[in-house]
Amino acid sequence: MTAGLVLGLTAGFGAALAGPAQASSVHTAVAAADTSTMPSGRTTFRTINDYNAEMVDLAAANPNLVKHITLPHKTRMGKSVFGIEVTDDVNANDGKPVMFMMGMHHGNEWASGEHTIEFAYDLINHFNSADPEITALLHKVRVIFVPVVNVDGFMRNRRTGCGVSPDCALAGGVDVNRNYPFGWGANIASDFTNRGPAAGSEPEIQNVMDIVKSHQVTTFITNHTSGHTVLRAPFQKAAGDAPDEPAYKALTDAITAKNGYTGMQSGYDYETTGEANDWSYYASRGFGFTFEIMTPTTKDTYARVIDDYNGTGVFDGHSNREGFMVVLRHTAEASAHSQITGDARPGNVLTISKSFDLWTSPIKNIDGTTSAPQAVPTHLQSTMTVPVGGHFTWNVNPSVRPQPGYTSVGVVATGPGKFIRERWTLTCSSPDGTVLDSVPVTVDMGQVADVNLPNCKKSNKNAAKVDAKVISKKVIAGETQAQVDVQVTAKGVQPSGQVVATVDGLTVGTATVVNGHAVLTLAPFDQPGVTKVDISYSGDANVAGGDTTVSINVRG
Repeated sequence: MTAGLVLGLTAGFGAALAGPAQASSVHTAVAAADTSTMPSGRTTFRTINDYNAEMVDLAAANPNLVKHITLPHKTRMGKSVFGIEVTDDVNANDGKPVMFMMGMHHGNEWASGEHTIEFAYDLINHFNSADPEITALLHKVRVIFVPVVNVDGFMRNRRTGCGVSPDCALAGGVDVNRNYPFGWGANIASDFTNRGPAAGSEPEIQNVMDIVKSHQVTTFITNHTSGHTVLRAPFQKAAGDAPDEPAYKALTDAITAKNGYTGMQSGYDYETTGEANDWSYYASRGFGFTFEIMTPTTKDTYARVIDDYNGTGVFDGHSNREGFMVVLRHTAEASAHSQITGDARPGNVLTISKSFDLWTSPIKNIDGTTSAPQAVPTHLQSTMTVPVGGHFTWNVNPSVRPQPGYTSVGVVATGPGKFIRERWTLTCSSPDGTVLDSVPVTVDMGQVADVNLPNCKKSNKNAAKVDAKVISKKVIAGETQAQVDVQVTAKGVQPSGQVVATVDGLTVGTATVVNGHAVLTLAPFDQPGVTKVDISYSGDANVAGGDTTVSINVRG
């Protein structure tokens, strides 16, 4: 984060790197550790190809836990930016709260990307293993990882992105962590070039903002180097303390008690405007933090990255991994966000949205004049799918928004307890997009809003009749896979779609419906006795979902 401190790190991390053609040799040649206790087993700094290949491999090896994502905006040099999502049943649109972690807003802060991807490995390695806590947390939380936000800068081993320079000239570089539109334009810790040509102009930060705007990101970590600090709003003292300052500080203190960093309001380290977690907090009310990893020295090596992550060596007893775990646990706590609950037809799609203006700072111009603040139109919208059973609990950010210090008339200090009482608009649609219900929802931090969606419980499609019978002659515990013949009928059509068999909420079989017919082959049952199997049908745009139940006599 700190420009002066970063220069010290750059000297130790291969400052002679001249361009992307040299990236692989330099990144892998420096800073090797003799052995590694990192979750991935890594001993050297990664290249961009390493990051990209590893994320693809993690998703391929863990298809129900890890999803590979491509962010919507390519960099100025046309490079794609990738990430992964990690949670149980990762492909479900399930309404879990989201923890969003990223690295390398600044391309020469290599350790920030390493800690980001290593924490992803850590969670993946411990899921369904001897660590019941991580397994339980990944049943409750979705974690999004983007290890390299600024791909252009990383490939050139420099702090800035390329900006509008067609050949990515260093003199035209943009510090993408000064380009976020909230508070942009004051040129505090930036200048007319590295702030970017306009508020929110850079594709790298548009990627980050799109994730926050389309997910319920209740916690947000942007990893940087260096200084061993955990920073929170405000980033400019005149903007005032965050409206959630008491809770924000308490979480900061809990983090630093584990990782040994110094926690503080960022503006009291040094002042900036246009930063990532300043924008994210005032847009979403999800608590955002800057983790400044390691300490500035020309002797930093990959062994130092390992020690800082694990709490070993010079960082003995203070693990950044444990600081990350504090944030993950906080994300799972219902008291740390809001919830919307209700009942609706399984397969229907819920959407919450709201629109409002944030503001830049009064904008300094190169001719010495200052322009009035610019409005930053902000639209938040995310979705979840009503699960089997019809009852939903959606973990969301509060509709009640923090009152910002950047306003239409300039910088006006906000402070603890100052909020704007806004509301979400919640709509329910059928899978084909037909809107069935729309209701306003006002919900504050830690509150639960139970909504009534009368039309969403009904169906405007042809009703499905689901019949099922067990066709296996004998089902033996631990040996035989039972088969169930399923017939789906509806007036005037031959249904297609999918049937899913569950026992006590656990999926035991799926099958595709073709012309109204499917055969389910169920997972073996461990215990003898009569087992109740719930069978649900969905997936045809012209036919409402349906369900039925069969009982299977499992012999010993």
